[in-house]
Amino acid sequence: MKRRLMAFLLVFSMAAGLTACKSAGKNEETEVAEAEEGQEEREPLGNQIYVMTAAPDHGWTGQGAAYAAAFVDEINLGLHGDYAATHYIADHGETQNEQVQEILANHDAAGVMFWGCDEAAEEGQQALIDAGIPWISYDRIIESTMDEAVLNYSGDNWQSGVAVAYYLLTHGMTPKSTLVQFTGDASTVSERRAEGFRKFLLGQEDYYDAEGDRIYTVEDVNHGAVWTQEEVDKLCSENYFEYNCDWSNEKAKEYIESNLPSWIEAARSTDHTLFVFSMDDEMSMAFLEVLSGDAFDDGVKEELRDLTVYMSAVGGMEEMYAVLRGDDEELSPVADLYFEGLMSVYYNPVMTQTAIQKLLDYLDGTWEYVLGAEDYEPVFIVDSGNVSQYEGFLGR
Repeated sequence: MKRRLMAFLLVFSMAAGLTACKSAGKNEETEVAEAEEGQEEREPLGNQIYVMTAAPDHGWTGQGAAYAAAFVDEINLGLHGDYAATHYIADHGETQNEQVQEILANHDAAGVMFWGCDEAAEEGQQALIDAGIPWISYDRIIESTMDEAVLNYSGDNWQSGVAVAYYLLTHGMTPKSTLVQFTGDASTVSERRAEGFRKFLLGQEDYYDAEGDRIYTVEDVNHGAVWTQEEVDKLCSENYFEYNCDWSNEKAKEYIESNLPSWIEAARSTDHTLFVFSMDDEMSMAFLEVLSGDAFDDGVKEELRDLTVYMSAVGGMEEMYAVLRGDDEELSPVADLYFEGLMSVYYNPVMTQTAIQKLLDYLDGTWEYVLGAEDYEPVFIVDSGNVSQYEGFLGR
């Protein structure tokens, strides 16, 4: 009798528990059905490739977008498998977020190559993640979403900064030198270039010359010693000038025209050296163009000529290469007159097509990927010594 009573109580309690679960929420079958329905909504539904790039206006960005457009045309001609492709361009991350909503509404995306305009594009990237659509993060890597990208791919921005530091240090930069930094923007591109610059001086990163397959350490060009943190801090504070130029030639010109006398004064007060850490060819070209004009009188220009000045750039514009080759009748003489040395870190815009091909490889299953992995194109210094071997991209 006691066993029957215990069995009855057990069955009753189980029934009561099930009733309580049903009244408190969804039953198991409903939850499974809704999960399956949600999974169906997350799966890509078609063979459409979406290529999202910054607006092809000028410079490296413009040339990279042009290469993307050409590759999209090839896809639509059937040259890269059974895919169709659409090219979205935008000036702002907010616009790209709207474009992602269009992509999701189309229900046909196989994958997306996402070249973010700015950090605001995080919202669009997160929407792709939530929808389960594979995507590659290109050039501007947004750290909050990068772990969910099929690949994070760009030129090696850390090495771009390392190359600049190697070049300037090779030509005499010291902790008491005057340093002018033309920053691109507040993105990871600029952050990594600045970080690479400082890490080379501290001996934490070496310069890998991808052209010659050679490695150089800070000790190789600094009498066997690395810089201390105090020395780096001194360079980047006491006689240091920085401006966010938004990758703009015009903004860089405005900055130069307003501040060149201050740079000259700082350099004359110490060791008469001036080093320019420019993150883009457009901003370095701005310096040459200002000096070729009449923004400054002969007195200021004479004071600049009395200094030892070296300038860097990043990109690979044909206009910059023409200056380095001595082919620019207007600006090559300006470079020779005011600068002891000038270079540009090669940053290949064709890698935009490589990023799209990586997406196709992923979709075709011909590439073993690790979610959130990073891959970076090697970079190297182009100056008057090796520029004859290279054809730059058209920047204007």
